[in-house]
Amino acid sequence: MQLPPLKSLMYFKYAAELGSFKEAAERLYVTQAAISQQIRSLETHLACQLFERQTRKVTLTHKGKMLYPHILQAFEHLNTGLKAIEEDPSPTILNISVLPSFATCWLLPRVSSFQQQHPEIKIRIDPSDSLVDFDSGDADLGIRFGKGHYPDLHSEQLACDDMLLAYKPGLINIDQPLKAQLKRHNLIMDICPDAERAWQILFREIELEQDFDSHFLEIDNAALVMQSTLAGQGVGMLRRQLIQQQLALGQLEVLPSFKVSCEYQYYLAGPAGHFNWHKVKVFQQWLRDQFTDL
Repeated sequence: MQLPPLKSLMYFKYAAELGSFKEAAERLYVTQAAISQQIRSLETHLACQLFERQTRKVTLTHKGKMLYPHILQAFEHLNTGLKAIEEDPSPTILNISVLPSFATCWLLPRVSSFQQQHPEIKIRIDPSDSLVDFDSGDADLGIRFGKGHYPDLHSEQLACDDMLLAYKPGLINIDQPLKAQLKRHNLIMDICPDAERAWQILFREIELEQDFDSHFLEIDNAALVMQSTLAGQGVGMLRRQLIQQQLALGQLEVLPSFKVSCEYQYYLAGPAGHFNWHKVKVFQQWLRDQFTDL
């Protein structure tokens, strides 16, 4: 026999439990007519009557009583399977996929404080900018710098950022015209839309020619841009969040009068169910606290 629609079986279950089509409708937030229609459809499919209809209640027929315990068992099995999917298979290990630049410049210098606060949770970091297969179990969460649109995933914004013109102390004299100084140094370009836009804005402000490409050292990694800037190889356009430590230690300086808000932002992304896991909740709160403290 072909199985009847799951909806009709669910409506049968509630009507049998409550002994009323009206109460079943209220519990399921549907109309009483919808309950009646589904029950009639089920009875037609099974070619038997399942309920005795009375004025204010319904009672199960002999066939209905035979069916009821099997329906209960079937829904219990379904609930068990759904809970197994929703539950965290490894509550003491948090696997994080994170951009290499963010891992190097921001996360790794701070993650020990999370381990101190939550020694029961072990952090595993996968520095990668490739797509993550969450179904494989290799990652529980991803930290990304983007616009928050990740197909089939839930995302929550963590923080914003700004692009700053950064350089090794002494490389730029802020009391002298910037245009002439930039012509003497390499300009270190992080190949990303926010950095490219920030350079264009700076060029317009100081009236520097747009075809100044020969002075650019292009690097497709923000961490390497920072390292090159720290080494004094030129002037870099860097995100504030990634150079907080170097600024605090006096290893880098930034042009005081220049700042461009990033269009991209930091997001925590992953399957929606993962955000209900305890380890994810505490890590998310720790991230928010870290960004707030900056």
